[in-house]
Amino acid sequence: MLAAVLILAIPKADLQKGVVDAGKNPKNAWAEVIKGISLLFGNKLLRFALSIEFVSAIAGAMILVNTISHVKNELQLDDKYYGWVMAAFGIGASIAAFASGIIDKSKSRSVSLISGALLLGVSVCFANYANYPVFVGLWILAGLGQSLAEIPSETLIGENISSENQGKVYGSHFAFSHLWWAIAYPIAGYMGNRFPENDFLYGGILTLVVGLLAVVIFRSR
Repeated sequence: MLAAVLILAIPKADLQKGVVDAGKNPKNAWAEVIKGISLLFGNKLLRFALSIEFVSAIAGAMILVNTISHVKNELQLDDKYYGWVMAAFGIGASIAAFASGIIDKSKSRSVSLISGALLLGVSVCFANYANYPVFVGLWILAGLGQSLAEIPSETLIGENISSENQGKVYGSHFAFSHLWWAIAYPIAGYMGNRFPENDFLYGGILTLVVGLLAVVIFRSR
């Protein structure tokens, strides 16, 4: 409800900024799709941001899929404790969502992206061995990391893609970022079933390894 109020508060004239005739009437849908993909992966900054979103998806899927099992089976707590720890995750994400633009104003947003991936990986790594209060604190940090790792992509598209092509690239980004989650959810499920007592440890290590690969391979100087 609060999100709806904030959206409705945006003046109509501001919502129309950047909408041009060339973007309103695409001639060939498949050509537009291919162009959006090409522009997304053709930009070094966006490639790096998208690779960090894959890192975020791995850790995020671990949190969303396996937290309930950890709280109820490993910590032997009831539903309300699961609710509180997920609320802590949401609070962390909300704080970072408001603060991300202040934390990193660089052209590449690499500080936000890398610190977010690192926070996620480290927080998830230690979750199996924490008591409940520490677990809540780790999920606050994980929420901070989730937003820091994901929000910059949208900003980078707006800053690096011309107005007439932004719709195509946003659509492409939406599709690929959701594909990352489609890959990450089965990984999280496998970890939870195969290693129930160390699932977060292995998921966190995977997050950090993939994050390191993303920095080495895709980061633009």
